[in-house]
Amino acid sequence: MGRLARVELRRYLSRAAVRWLVVAMLAAVLITTFSAWRVSPPPTQAQVTWAQQQLTVAQSDWAQHREQYLADCRSAQQAQQAQLAEAQQPGSPQAIRCEAIAPKLEDFLPPRPTFADSADGWLGSVATFVLLLSLIVGATFVAAEFSTGSIATWLTFEPRRGHVFASKAAVVSLATGVVALVVSALAVGGFWVATAVHHASGDVTAQTLTDLGNQSARITAAAAGAALVGAVLAFLLRHTAAVVAVVIAWAIAFDQLLATSLLHAPRWALTTNLEAWLHGGTTYYQEGPCVPDPLGGLACHSLQVPLSMTTGGLTLVVLVAVVTGLALLVFRRRDVA
Repeated sequence: MGRLARVELRRYLSRAAVRWLVVAMLAAVLITTFSAWRVSPPPTQAQVTWAQQQLTVAQSDWAQHREQYLADCRSAQQAQQAQLAEAQQPGSPQAIRCEAIAPKLEDFLPPRPTFADSADGWLGSVATFVLLLSLIVGATFVAAEFSTGSIATWLTFEPRRGHVFASKAAVVSLATGVVALVVSALAVGGFWVATAVHHASGDVTAQTLTDLGNQSARITAAAAGAALVGAVLAFLLRHTAAVVAVVIAWAIAFDQLLATSLLHAPRWALTTNLEAWLHGGTTYYQEGPCVPDPLGGLACHSLQVPLSMTTGGLTLVVLVAVVTGLALLVFRRRDVA
């Protein structure tokens, strides 16, 4: 098995398509880093001057109508809490804060993201490209051997199909996971440099770096899983384009139509569970109870349901295991010619 793994690793490193896909991952990092650099510079003097003028006008209005604005805010706050209680949802971090509505200079300046506040979102954008490209890496690594017919030749040297399947799947998964880890680390470093040159690092704490490290680790695991799925689907479909088409069809037919629009079960959507894994947990909306309204109709409320990282991850593991088992069964029984 070790000999097979070494051979497959050499094949992985020698595949031009794999190298170009890795370059595409790095390109996604560069584009996102450039975007972070573009949005993080300090405001210009003209923007500051305009903001100060607007602040003067707003402070004058605030001094005249402060009590009315606070009363309106408290009314809106109570209405929000009543809606949350009626829908049986706890208060959210986005709850209205009346003590923070007094005008400030920052309210009139263009938003300026910092590394501390925005790096996780930027890294999530990179993860989208990394996972898609990892899937294609796994697919092309295996499908190319079916397209050229070299898989039949290889099986004459190593007739144990289970060993061949395991070596290819393990190598493409682990190697792509290492690539994803390096890409994630480069992305975090690039974001820090892009914001630091504009003095927009923000309040970077040990917890900030720990969270980014954990997110990078989850992206690494997800990329390894995506490459594995691409590889095992290639054992089933024997063509990279077919693998990509099936994944797109799944995303449209199951995630969008069945899980969301028809079955109203977003809990089982692949994207929901993937989001929970990548972001350390998520929430989704599910139809709640409907009650009669004063006009004689029905008022239906959506419930915000939490989904933990662990639950989302386990769901993805089960899905990958099922697809892998099916692919192994088919590969062992089907003619490769």
